[in-house]
Amino acid sequence: KQNQNAGFAFSQGERKRTLHKHLEFTATEQYKLLRTNLAYTIPQDVKCPIIGVTSSTRGEGKSTTAVNLSYVLAENKKRVLLIDGDLRIPSIAKKMGLDSSPGLTDVLMGYDNDIEHYKSTLLDTWYIMPSGDIPPNPSELLGSARMERLISDLRKVYDYIILDSPPV
Repeated sequence: KQNQNAGFAFSQGERKRTLHKHLEFTATEQYKLLRTNLAYTIPQDVKCPIIGVTSSTRGEGKSTTAVNLSYVLAENKKRVLLIDGDLRIPSIAKKMGLDSSPGLTDVLMGYDNDIEHYKSTLLDTWYIMPSGDIPPNPSELLGSARMERLISDLRKVYDYIILDSPPV
């Protein structure tokens, strides 16, 4: 089943608040500045840094930041995977107008191994993996050996992995 990330089934107003491509100039420049700061912060010998984005509580903009950071990195010709790792209250699929499944939980359970399902049509180097179905044990799943193996395998394919994590 192909993920529906071409059409973006949300309103124009919501898109302008979420996606870097449609933000006001000032916000766009701030995400580009974040990208530049990361380039100076991450040692050059680090292959595929994994950047977790979190917040103290829900509604502080962590998912919007994860979306836009992953977008500006991909816009810079880097191969980027955005993963919705908030398995309690996922929001990436809704923000991006995607089906939530297949997603991370499907991959972890071995039901979906085709990463091309997650390729965005906006940028050739941008991949978006929604959460998948909400599991009964999100913490255990994220801390599992399967998750560790998955991240290890994905690091071989991508330049950056952005993980939208649950609020602390």
